[in-house]
Amino acid sequence: MYTFDSYAWLEYFLAGTKGKEVLVIVNSKEQILTPSIALAEIKVRLTKDKIDAEQIAGILDFIGKRSKILNINKEISLLAANLKIKHNLYLIDALIYASAIFTDSELLTGDLHLKGFDKIKFLE
Repeated sequence: MYTFDSYAWLEYFLAGTKGKEVLVIVNSKEQILTPSIALAEIKVRLTKDKIDAEQIAGILDFIGKRSKILNINKEISLLAANLKIKHNLYLIDALIYASAIFTDSELLTGDLHLKGFDKIKFLE
């Protein structure tokens, strides 16, 4: 089981250099989780890249169909607070990483702030 952050999904949709690795997982039967906060990051990035609203809606719809959207609950929030303090992470990164830890899944990311952490599959 994988948790995808916005980095992983954007590599997939924007055909980034690491998108092929993400494609393999998306096309597999592997369960994918997406923290709800990652959807906000994805929408912001696509909007800044001037992707039209209809395409953005289609992308977000695909993510919702291919992955389970994971809401940020009390346990994840408190775990994220501890991770932020311990590792000096940005709060969004801590929330996404905490989501992966909470669900006992591997976080798929290329975010350098998370490189070298446990339970990370880092896109190189």
